[in-house]
Amino acid sequence: MGKLKLVLITAALAASASAGAVNFGVKDWEIACDNTRRCEAAGFQTDESESAPVALWLGRDAGAAAALEAKLIVVTPDNKDAGPLTITVGKLALGGLKSEAVLTAEQLARLMPQLQNAESAKVSDGKHQWLLSLAGLRAVLLKMDDLQGRVGTVTALVKPGTRPASAVLPPLAPPTLRALALPPAQKGDDKLLAAIVKTIGPAACGADLQDSNADQSIHRLPGGKVLLVLECERAAYQSSYGLWIARDKPPYDPKPMDPPGMEGGGVMNASFEDGKLNSYAKGRGIFDCGGFWDWVWTAQGFQLVGMAQSNLCRGVPGGVPLREWVATVVK
Repeated sequence: MGKLKLVLITAALAASASAGAVNFGVKDWEIACDNTRRCEAAGFQTDESESAPVALWLGRDAGAAAALEAKLIVVTPDNKDAGPLTITVGKLALGGLKSEAVLTAEQLARLMPQLQNAESAKVSDGKHQWLLSLAGLRAVLLKMDDLQGRVGTVTALVKPGTRPASAVLPPLAPPTLRALALPPAQKGDDKLLAAIVKTIGPAACGADLQDSNADQSIHRLPGGKVLLVLECERAAYQSSYGLWIARDKPPYDPKPMDPPGMEGGGVMNASFEDGKLNSYAKGRGIFDCGGFWDWVWTAQGFQLVGMAQSNLCRGVPGGVPLREWVATVVK
């Protein structure tokens, strides 16, 4: 498992560096800002807490008029839906909330000042209680303000000032990717897959590619090319994959391919569906942290469409992924 864990960490770091995303963590909170200057943050219960998993997600687009968004997320001990939630912090008890429902502007206006001046917040549905840590909240909110150019303006969350909203940095446009139409699968592709796999030596994958239990698939690309998605290493809860692009006729000449953001890091749990190459990586077996990536095929090869990661492993199923990259896809 050590090798797979190293692959996961390397891939995550490579993806962040390639995309130019900002990821910043303090104590029980983390924040990520993507290539459009949108920022998302999440905080949880402390690692030492006996509280059931709880998270507060915050998001804000760049630009003068962008408002803060928020969702409260709880996990019950029996995995059943929680009743109406009340969050208590300082002298404020804000009720009538639902897990994963967006808070209103009025609710946020009452809640945020209290959250910034407390160490924790209690959440209850009458049957269960959760304890949300606020350690690190002000630091990530200040980072959000700083990266969006809000510090000292009337829009700042932590250090507001008299500067007008017009001084706030504008949002950046995401890149536009033109996805090429892909040829349909053809009869005999399974035999083609087997023939190409035979030309790839085991050293290239670190596994026996002739293993009938390995997950392998082939997908048609324009220009007489094919994509091979081959499982190279399987561990307790996830697998590492290798990707090759080859000709669909001899000589196949398969070439290993690392999609943007995964240079040299390997691709975890890869699949190709609906014209997209997808990958997700678990930070640990229960998948309460990790990352998600997807790519489309363009005239320049595979290009990154989206990336989101959750680095704090605090028991929320799937984690609370924070967006680090986004692109607009057109056909």
